[in-house]
Amino acid sequence: MKKFLPLLFICIITITTGFCTDKSTQKANFPNYGVLQYFVPSQNVTSFNLKPSLYLSEKFLPGKIITCNKNIITPNGIRYNIAEDEIECQINTQYSRISSPHKINEVEINGNQYVYKKHIHKGDSVSGYLQMIHSGQKNLYVKYYLNEAKYPYSKCNIRNVFYVEKADGFPQKVRSLKAEILSIYKNQASYANSFMKSNNYQWNDSKALVQLVNYLEKLTASSVASR
Repeated sequence: MKKFLPLLFICIITITTGFCTDKSTQKANFPNYGVLQYFVPSQNVTSFNLKPSLYLSEKFLPGKIITCNKNIITPNGIRYNIAEDEIECQINTQYSRISSPHKINEVEINGNQYVYKKHIHKGDSVSGYLQMIHSGQKNLYVKYYLNEAKYPYSKCNIRNVFYVEKADGFPQKVRSLKAEILSIYKNQASYANSFMKSNNYQWNDSKALVQLVNYLEKLTASSVASR
């Protein structure tokens, strides 16, 4: 019995050290800077039966979180939960959500930029995530909402609401960003209309507008470079 006591003591030390190392490594690789909070998702969050309409993308996509202090957090994947208006992250096999969005400068998900800020909704100023479409003298955004399903298990539709932010003011709702985009890119208005028409895009399609702005930015840059 006495022979086994030293071995038992060594095993306890080894196991304890192993657990401590694992936790410290995870903390070092994924610091939360006081903005992330771990949570246990419901069973259907990771199942194939999850309604994709609750998210812009059910999959966790590449991205990063930039805090107001310019700290960068790079989880394994990020996605936007429209239903809860929350940013969710996957870190190894665990899940976390941004619990302090006011400490966030921006979130990038698969190349798309999201900001958490006040905007005017139905006459009141509310805070929430807006996807940025254009930044400049006028900032253009889109906000995603879910239309309530008529039946318990029917698919929810995603509704786009567009906002324009001018100097010294909160983003305001507009019916369409067409006039705003064409006024910003006056010299490329014909190219903009041609781009939308040739690709069969609609002016109320937020994904199409992101591609359009990227296209117009490249045209503007090449025009300036050729002068």
